[in-house]
Amino acid sequence: MSLLSELKDLTSRKYAGPPEYFDHIHVALLIYFLGEEAPKSRLELSKLIGIGEGSIRTILKRLSESSMINVTRKGVSLSEKGTNFFKAFKKTFPVIVEDIIYPLAPAKYNVAILAKDMSGKVLQGIEQRDQAIKYGAKGAVTLLYEKGRFIFPGTKEAAEELYPSMFWSKIKSLGKPEDGDVLIICFAEEQQKAYLGCFAAALTLCN
Repeated sequence: MSLLSELKDLTSRKYAGPPEYFDHIHVALLIYFLGEEAPKSRLELSKLIGIGEGSIRTILKRLSESSMINVTRKGVSLSEKGTNFFKAFKKTFPVIVEDIIYPLAPAKYNVAILAKDMSGKVLQGIEQRDQAIKYGAKGAVTLLYEKGRFIFPGTKEAAEELYPSMFWSKIKSLGKPEDGDVLIICFAEEQQKAYLGCFAAALTLCN
């Protein structure tokens, strides 16, 4: 099962009920934050993801039913199964980082995600931008890694030449990108929306 299919399966409701204000993108972000540092409380997760504690409780209930998490007095952490999912996610998306990349990403919060060997899934980057905006971001920039440079889709223009920054060397050092990799930079005025937009844009590559 693909990462995207597994996330949607984890999110799907098994019974009728009131409207829900989260989806597989919120679940992916929650698993990511738990994988990076745990345990975390429901309140911490609510603030990180930007949804109410009631929605967090519902997500945690479903993840618990799927044996993805452990819940103790200290908080929530990933189970062995959840950790394996997190590792698979990080293998596909090895670098997720906040940084300032102005004026390429003109907003208070910028989140970048590196996707391995996904350039064949990118057309012009419009689908990624539209998904980021759907989740509250101001926009997203999609770049392809080719011959040692991050270029704009459909062109040979290198982002690091047009927008000089220490950010590019940081990404290359952290992610060791190779030809065929994709970098998505999402920007928003709120941290949660920058992350949600970035994850939403990145997961379009898993279709």
